Order: sequence, then structure tokens, then C-alpha cells
Amino acid sequence: MQKFFTTSKSRRVETFESLLNRPLKHHHSLPGKRELRMAGITWHVFIPDSLLEETHDPKLRAYKVGQIARAAAIFGVEHIWIYRAGGRDGRFIKTLLEYAETPQYLRKRLFPLMPELRYAGVMPPLQIPSHKPKESPRIGEIREGFAYRKGKKLFADIGLDRPALVKGVAQEGRGTFKVISVKPLRVVPTKPEGYWGYKVHLTRMTLAKTLKKANLDVVIATSRKGVDVRRADVTLEGDVGIVFGSPRRGVMEILREFNEDYEFDVILNTIPGQKTKTVRTEEAVLATLAVLNLMRGD
Repeated sequence: MQKFFTTSKSRRVETFESLLNRPLKHHHSLPGKRELRMAGITWHVFIPDSLLEETHDPKLRAYKVGQIARAAAIFGVEHIWIYRAGGRDGRFIKTLLEYAETPQYLRKRLFPLMPELRYAGVMPPLQIPSHKPKESPRIGEIREGFAYRKGKKLFADIGLDRPALVKGVAQEGRGTFKVISVKPLRVVPTKPEGYWGYKVHLTRMTLAKTLKKANLDVVIATSRKGVDVRRADVTLEGDVGIVFGSPRRGVMEILREFNEDYEFDVILNTIPGQKTKTVRTEEAVLATLAVLNLMRGD
């Protein structure tokens, strides 16, 4: 029988059936507040390399990946993990996700011509804070750039009419820079303020091993057979992973196929009462992030 693990340092094991029939827990503070409590969260989304196993049209394949990227950007996902589930599209998915996350003015520098990007134009633009327009630079402005060496000096392409001289210690390649002077244009390496985009991890490892590598504080599996999200009772904070299955197999089926087991903190049905026979992975990602975003308290 499938086992279910709640979140608490002293984990309690429940049967799947007892979980679904478990009554709501009541708290004495904030009457009416949902039982899913969150604070200080970094989102990690886990998708299988078999995400596109039922999609053969090249334009639709690119569009589906674009929907994942768009959902991640809307809700501030900072890490997207691609785990091994018997698919062959891990590298393709990673390339498109990274391309979508890269500011338009840096794409030619970072991505050579390749077949994977033939239909990248069908992906919706992310329009995240790092995707800044070409405009007059302002002191204090933070922009994503690409550092390169010219002679003994280091310059950065930050998407303006002219390169910026890099001051301070910086590595060649992509980085984040802050404008410290306009005439002449000079920048220093810095860290972004607030959400800046996501990182993509292609592990080529199975789901349980990928989750272990991610070293998360809380891990949520999504399943139509999971507990109704409106009845969930779990405190979420720190690095939170949300795991999605493939078009043909759910999370638990994928684990069983590779003879794995994993102690999830909660198994959630984030689309209770769905009226369609199936929910596509990209749809589940958007719906799940939307529901959890409404409940976050950080």
C-alpha cells in the first residue's frame, strides 16, 4: 500500500486512504485562515525528461516548454530541475528553458545556431526584471550582462549602445552588473535585488536521487489521488520542491518504474474536482503554483 509522509521533524506515516479521509486540523489563531502556512520560500519545480513524450509537432513542443518557463517566471520559481523518467528530451527542454530565461540582447552571445532553437520564437516572452529594454543607462541600475576581455581590460555587454568597463573582480561570461558611472560607462559585479530568473538543472538522475541532490527542506508531490489542497496541513518554508509527473505517468508510477521510494512531506491534489480526464504537466505547473502562491505568507 502506498505510504504518505507528513512534514514534521518526527515524521508520521499514514496510509494513502487515511490521508484522504483525514479531518481538518483546527488552530486557535486567525480563524478562517487556510491550513497551508508558508514563509521565506524558494521554489524548486521538478519536471520529467519525458515531458514531451506525447507531443511530436516541433512548434507545439517548443510552446509547451515555453508554458513551463512562463509559469515559473510568473510565480518566481528560482530552480527548475529536469529528472530522468525514460524520456529523450532532457537536453532539448533545458536549452529552451535557458533560452527563454536569457535576456534577448544576450542570446546571440550565449546560444549558437542549433536545431533546438528553430521554433523558440513561439515561446511567450517572460518579461522578468532581468529582461531590461534598451534605454539610457542610469547610475545604480542593475542589468544582466556578458563580460569579455579586450586587451588587459574587462568589458560587459549589458544591452546598451556601448560596452561598459567592468571595475572590481569579475569572471568572463554571463553575470549581473550595477552601473556606477554613465560617462564613461562603468559597472561593477553585483547581486540582483529581488526575483531575477530561474536556473535550470538537468541531472540525468532518477527522481529520488535528484530530490536528494537538491537538498530541500520540504518536498511536495502532485497527484490526482493526493489530499485536497484545501484540506492540507503542512508548514512550508525554506527550499520547497514541487514534483510533477509526465503526460502518461504520475509521480508515484515514475518512482515505481525505477524501483525507488521517497518520503514526500505531502502529496497534494492541487486541482480538486477537475472535469477533464487528464491535466497536462504544463497546466498542472501553472495551476499548482497559482494555488500555492495564494497561500504563501512570506
